Amino acid sequence: MKRHEIYLLALVLLAAFVPAIAAADEPTVIISNYTVTPNVLQPGDIGTITVTLTSTATAASRTETVVETGPGGAQETMTTNTQINAFVEDATLQGDGIEVLTGSFGRVGEIGPGQSMPLTFLFRAPAGEGIYFPEVWIRVRGATAVKYPVPVNVNSRYALIKKPAIRVERSVPESVVPGDRFNLTLKLANDGAATASDITLNANATTRSITAATPQTWYFSAIPPGGQEAIDMQFLTDTETEIGLQPVLVTVTYRNADGTIFREASTVGVPIQGRADLGIASVSTDPTRITAGDPVDLIIRVENVGTGDANSVRATIDGLPLPGSTIAFMGTIEPQNDAPAVFTLTADEAGTFDYTLRITYTDDFGTHMAEETLQLTVAESNNTVLVIAVLVIVLIAAAVAFWWWRRRQQEEEIV
Repeated sequence: MKRHEIYLLALVLLAAFVPAIAAADEPTVIISNYTVTPNVLQPGDIGTITVTLTSTATAASRTETVVETGPGGAQETMTTNTQINAFVEDATLQGDGIEVLTGSFGRVGEIGPGQSMPLTFLFRAPAGEGIYFPEVWIRVRGATAVKYPVPVNVNSRYALIKKPAIRVERSVPESVVPGDRFNLTLKLANDGAATASDITLNANATTRSITAATPQTWYFSAIPPGGQEAIDMQFLTDTETEIGLQPVLVTVTYRNADGTIFREASTVGVPIQGRADLGIASVSTDPTRITAGDPVDLIIRVENVGTGDANSVRATIDGLPLPGSTIAFMGTIEPQNDAPAVFTLTADEAGTFDYTLRITYTDDFGTHMAEETLQLTVAESNNTVLVIAVLVIVLIAAAVAFWWWRRRQQEEEIV
């Protein structure tokens, strides 16, 4: 094979693998349960097939970071987390010997991580007896299509094996602050027609910043049809937990009535949301020692010791009887950073003054205000040097006057 043919073959193979790699990270759906009504049909009867579509997204969110440049060249970083949903383009029922009456749904819509959606198809049983296997075809945007055969019994003496179907319901807090503990409630419900046995559930966080405070593996000997079991779990987070939806992987395995093992994996998205916490890092003045009559800059550094950005930060001082600016704007203060609030004042009187510093800011949880009582001392003006200078001038003037008077007296005596 010639060299250029080898290059061409490599490019074709690369182009063939790229879409598969890109689609691997996209969410898809599975058919987690199905119901045929009635269970056994007579030839020519009309029945329904109801399937349950369940999202099996491997990632719960997509994070996008945008850096915007504001007035004065200041940059502000904005991070948004978008939940990834599986978008079902269409769902159709392909008849295998049965007559499909209503079997097509176009643009079904989005199914979020861990969520489910039922679809019902209408069909007519054929004239011949037996077991038929029509297929439900699901097409998901950006993911591999799903084909699932559903057995239909038309007056057949061979009974279909009833199967269990374990569905996982989950309950998580609306938001979790990094460093806080949170509860995760999982409920196992058997929507199938047979008992599920040897059920094992394992919940495992996918990041080291989230650890389980309770057992991660739970076992149940059996869950009958229509039965359910609830599990309450607790997890710990550290202050370095990344903001956004953090997935917890939930795996359920159980044994069917025929002894086969069924395994299902899904994710639970835990919304991690940072909270800002502002306080005073330092207070200083320029000049350091203030005397009455001096212009002074009061500099108060405000720091964010929280886990989220503090936006629209504004500081005001109240109760200080010195003329000047009393409001300072600082914009956004990121976690573990600080910013100065500068107030330009005139110390037109001496004394020790108590005043209140108020800091207002917003974060993902709303608008907040922090208050702190501070003190400023203005010393009396020091006039000692001026008094000494005046006395020296007076003494010099008196000496000159005495010398001049004494000289006049001597001149008069000579005459």
